[in-house]
Amino acid sequence: MEVHVRIPTPLKKLTGEQDIIRAKGSTVGEVIRWLTETYPGLKERLQDEDGEIRRFINIYVNNEDIRFIQNLETPLKDGDQLSIIPAIAGGSFLKRRVMLTFPPKLIKEPVIYHIGQRFNLVTNIRSANVTENTGWVTLEIDGEEEEYLKAVHYLNEIGVVVEPVERNIIE
Repeated sequence: MEVHVRIPTPLKKLTGEQDIIRAKGSTVGEVIRWLTETYPGLKERLQDEDGEIRRFINIYVNNEDIRFIQNLETPLKDGDQLSIIPAIAGGSFLKRRVMLTFPPKLIKEPVIYHIGQRFNLVTNIRSANVTENTGWVTLEIDGEEEEYLKAVHYLNEIGVVVEPVERNIIE
């Protein structure tokens, strides 16, 4: 089983500057074990002394936080995307870019307005293509990490696909 692991910038020096690694494993725990055995130095950054994921490391499978699934026992299927995201300390303000893909039933709904209001985020449409039946938007989102994560969870729940755009901006 092969999955794609997105490596954050602070950890790329430990992976030979790779952004995405093709890893093996049928659960998140197996992939983390494979990564830490393959790339020395990652274990100390990702796991505590008990082998648990450090509290300031967030891991997502296809944009879903593993803490809301089955943690390290979260099952994976071939082609899944696993993202490792270090938490930003001190309530840092982030500017992120994501691509939202809307199902037909949400094309005419004010989804972007709602995430700005519900989650205390500032949104800025960078590009879009919307027709009667399909739609995608590249959106810049400014706000606290916690609010951003809540918004992504909400979007996934209502059926919007959220994909990070590679060049996120930190202010």
